Amino acid sequence: MSFPRPEPRIVSPDEAKTLWDELGSDFLAGAAQNADWFASWQALVNPDCLVAALYVASKPVFLLPLEIIRKGSVRIASFAGGPHANCNFPALSTGYKITTDDLAALFDALHRAKPDIDVVSLPRQLGELAGTGNPLVQLPSRENPNISLAITLDGPFEAVLGRNNSKRKTKKHRHVTRRFEEAGGYRVVTATSASETRAMLEAYFAWKADRLAKAGIKNTYEPEGIKEFFQRLFANEVGSPSPRYLLKALEVGGQYRAVLGKSCARGQTFIDFIGIAVDDLTSLSPGEFLFFKDIEESCGGGLAVYSFGIGDEPYKRSWSDIETPTYDTDISLTAKGRLFALYLTTRGKLVRKIKHNEALWAAVKKARSQLLGKH
Repeated sequence: MSFPRPEPRIVSPDEAKTLWDELGSDFLAGAAQNADWFASWQALVNPDCLVAALYVASKPVFLLPLEIIRKGSVRIASFAGGPHANCNFPALSTGYKITTDDLAALFDALHRAKPDIDVVSLPRQLGELAGTGNPLVQLPSRENPNISLAITLDGPFEAVLGRNNSKRKTKKHRHVTRRFEEAGGYRVVTATSASETRAMLEAYFAWKADRLAKAGIKNTYEPEGIKEFFQRLFANEVGSPSPRYLLKALEVGGQYRAVLGKSCARGQTFIDFIGIAVDDLTSLSPGEFLFFKDIEESCGGGLAVYSFGIGDEPYKRSWSDIETPTYDTDISLTAKGRLFALYLTTRGKLVRKIKHNEALWAAVKKARSQLLGKH
């Protein structure tokens, strides 16, 4: 089947509000590439945003929501959301095949409209979503140092649990349940109001700040507007019959002990973050307990995949049967951009080499904590 050649357009945030609706009901998009995420990020965090779009017959078929940031003298267009945008996938109509020629025309149009942008940097992308390939990875791309681990939800919870160490998981879960009951009882709470959303996120932000400081890692929630962005994102979905963003908390003895935030995109749920309180119950792994309950609830709920998102940790591997690489794509628009893209490629290869060497990665994390962390 032949398709008409698409027309590239660069759309301002004010004009972009209805773009996703115009894609129709058959479109795909990553959880961080939808209208609410883009509008909230532009309003609260970075006003310098745009959407690079492809149109066919006056209808959008491909949307790439971008924010413009500066690193030194280099101006970079990247997925709106910065490091919080993970498992990225552009918004696109499944009824149209995007070619490399289409993408070349789109980035040429971006360069003409915004000649001050040096490079388009698109990290942590999924290669496919719901069986549809990501057209961006047709361009020269590289594997990101971080993979995504996930669970196939193709049966009842007992079948999912039985794939890997079911007896150990069940025994530990029963033991922890008894301990939580002794500590005043527990319950798993889903945020159903703006006030619950705020309380859960405030607890999570405080725990995360403390953990990152001790590890010597930059806190990506600290820049202006980001905490408010997440407050709005999750609060706006409260009460929705099919929420795209959902907050859950484990409460023990009337206090939050773990908070989990997740997003949904076409039959998959993605864990965006999880945090735990450091207190007398920390040794019982409240985060793992909350995962157990959330995975149990997700089975039979119409989801095909439960993704832990970006990052490789032992507790994720103890559940997962899917290992998905993510990809970085850099499109240079200027000579300065070509140099910066070369730097990103070199750095990415180095980080990937370090993270794939367990002893070396452990040494790096230890050194970082000792040099930069709080003791």
